[in-house]
Amino acid sequence: MNKILYSLFLLFMVAGCSSVQQTESSSQASSYHFLPPTVHFKVADTTYSTEQGSYCWRDGNSAECLSLSSPAEIVEYKEPIEVSANKSITLLPERQPAQQTLNMTNTEDNISEEIEINKDNRFKTPKTKGVYVIEYYAVWEKDDKGTSGDSSYVFKIEVK
Repeated sequence: MNKILYSLFLLFMVAGCSSVQQTESSSQASSYHFLPPTVHFKVADTTYSTEQGSYCWRDGNSAECLSLSSPAEIVEYKEPIEVSANKSITLLPERQPAQQTLNMTNTEDNISEEIEINKDNRFKTPKTKGVYVIEYYAVWEKDDKGTSGDSSYVFKIEVK
């Protein structure tokens, strides 16, 4: 499953990175279309922001793709959010994606594991104490504004 999504992501990056020349005013007026939806996450009653990862976003015949560092490098200097073991975290995407995956990497041994996200966009924290980098990857189909694409989001937790 990961290989398929990764291949799909690479295909989007290669195929979707073309652009159509626009005038400056047209580009400014429509630049908001090239930002993927925001994603937050909720632990207990507190909502947190995620860090934007790599993305490719389309609007009609135009696309904007941005390739960033690895998830661990994106959050390297961020303080982890403290969480309890085996507790629920809720993902809060601005727009519900058609496909989504979540990978959790233990920073101590650098072992990555795909984690199940339930239908309510929730997943459980690990039972083992440690610091974990979470990468959430989502694919959105075209909406009523004609925008679509894929994006990754990153955050860091510390299981106490």
